[in-house]
Amino acid sequence: MKSAFVLLLAGLPFASQAQATTQAELLRRGELTGSRPSTTARSQARQTAARAANASSDPVQQHLLQTDVNLAQASADQLPNLYERFIATTRDERRAWNYEQWDGAGQVLARLNQRYEQVRTTLPLEERIRIRSFQGEFHTLRGARQVKDKLD
Repeated sequence: MKSAFVLLLAGLPFASQAQATTQAELLRRGELTGSRPSTTARSQARQTAARAANASSDPVQQHLLQTDVNLAQASADQLPNLYERFIATTRDERRAWNYEQWDGAGQVLARLNQRYEQVRTTLPLEERIRIRSFQGEFHTLRGARQVKDKLD
């Protein structure tokens, strides 16, 4: 116990130096509380907002969902239909997909899941179970493809 205390005391100068560096870095970038954001931070925020706005114009997403929708703004009522379209397209086309296309589908599913987590409490239990089954089916199909590729 005494040695742990000594080690803790020995590390204090390094901890304060690390904290000072962090505060100095935040102050330099203009991201410290109460300071004005730097132009870099503002441009990064603009780029992030532009990406979110353009998320609906993703051609892979449009193809898999068979519609042009901004998932960040999709209502809870729309999600079961979007998941159903997604899994229907996956079922139809999965045999011809390469790893890049599976990754693209995985990214679309991740965006769907992100929105689902935000609005799931407003959905009835039956719809939540249905969505969870679609999520599981996608992962099953993807895993089956990986196993098939390893066997071939």
